[in-house]
Amino acid sequence: MPLLVLGILIGLALFALYRVYSSSSGHRIFTGDTYIVIDDGTLRVRQGWIPPEIIAALADVLRDAGVSSGHITVSKDNRVTISWHVPPALHQTIRNVLLLHK
Repeated sequence: MPLLVLGILIGLALFALYRVYSSSSGHRIFTGDTYIVIDDGTLRVRQGWIPPEIIAALADVLRDAGVSSGHITVSKDNRVTISWHVPPALHQTIRNVLLLHK
């Protein structure tokens, strides 16, 4: 019986986290300076600022790879985090585009 209660509590916690991450109202847990959303192949900077030429280069890389959704964050100390939607083979290219053009 205690395992059943524990399982239900864990399930509720996971459901709550899922609701926060999948909310269409824009609520996201994010701690970085810059947040880029990839939505239907279009890049939108939701937080922070990236020069337009870098966004265009990044959009070309992602379009050529067929990536249509996901997100990219750049922290204050230039750490780039890329969502699982983007193939790992592109991660270094994305880092190069974002950080070498600063």
